[in-house]
Amino acid sequence: MISRAEAARALGVSKEAVYKAVKDGRLSHKECVDGTIRVNSETMREEWERKTQKRIGVGPKPPGDGGEKPALRSRADRMTPRITKTNEAIPDYDESRARTEHLKAELLELERKTKEGLLVPAADVEAKWAEIVVMARTKILGIPTKAKQRIPDLDVDAITALDDIVRETLEDLAASAPEEDDE
Repeated sequence: MISRAEAARALGVSKEAVYKAVKDGRLSHKECVDGTIRVNSETMREEWERKTQKRIGVGPKPPGDGGEKPALRSRADRMTPRITKTNEAIPDYDESRARTEHLKAELLELERKTKEGLLVPAADVEAKWAEIVVMARTKILGIPTKAKQRIPDLDVDAITALDDIVRETLEDLAASAPEEDDE
């Protein structure tokens, strides 16, 4: 029979975990005359394994004095990407945190510029340009009519020729415009 603290060291868990296991009845124990509780060292490991639910990354540690800490990884080791089952590198925590903070700062900067009116949505810009192009087209198509009003001596053939030139020019401009990407 051993104390709960000794049982915790032997199992590689915290004293609190052993105290809770004793209280919940997951470990066999006896109360001594002096009021101390002793754990059955012969059945302790088997009962612990059978009656305690395992958690990922948590569980019995290898036997030792309990004061050991894992060796710290060097900076070079931390900067070396780890490979997962999918062969994708997992960045170091500090690197991930720095990236996250950088992206948050960029988003805040964009939000600030939008509120200041320095940035506008692309859809608004596109709509305004479409409006400008339609207005320019309308004005250009009106050139032959204005020419007839200002130069009354122009005959119908001259007006028709001027109209043809304007329409041909607009068609050339439309044909040479870059294609829109439908992504």
